[in-house]
Amino acid sequence: MNAIPADLPRMFRPEPKLSAIPTQPTAGEREALELAAAQRSVDAQFPLAAEFVAEPPARTWSFIDRTTSRLQEVTCLQGCTVNHDGDRETPTHPYDVFCQTDPSQVHLPVAADGGEIEEFRILGTYIRQEPFSRNMHERVPHAQVEIIDSHFMEGLDPDGLASVILTLESQLAKFRDVHAQLTALREQGRVQL
Repeated sequence: MNAIPADLPRMFRPEPKLSAIPTQPTAGEREALELAAAQRSVDAQFPLAAEFVAEPPARTWSFIDRTTSRLQEVTCLQGCTVNHDGDRETPTHPYDVFCQTDPSQVHLPVAADGGEIEEFRILGTYIRQEPFSRNMHERVPHAQVEIIDSHFMEGLDPDGLASVILTLESQLAKFRDVHAQLTALREQGRVQL
């Protein structure tokens, strides 16, 4: 009879026996547990934030293939903002179907031929996918960079986009050098307005 008296203080009660050998979680498991705990904490503190932060699921829709008259199913690129109503409502050539994310757009005044100042889009970028393209590299998500109004670098994979970013960062450093020189010259009074 190993009965423990009910009135025995808690500090004198024996610990329960472990049913297995205790183990430590792996680094990946620990990271997943910490991430899940942080997400639960944020969701509890800001219940509406989860709705705004979570990306909507990719849309799936169908269209009639103009070349075969068959129904084709498409699952959009995650984050696609293209309105596909026209593709759904009328027979469409599969090569005309594409998905893309919102382009980032910056406009700057540029002197065009003849000296007139015009606003041009510069250095815009977005992700595009053409699921039925004849070119296999266009069937997977790829980046497009609009250098200036309708002049693009197309079909960039992650390494290609990284190269463009490094080139632009290098040029931006040169811009900063010129800015510093210009500021110094103006402060020295060498340039009179």
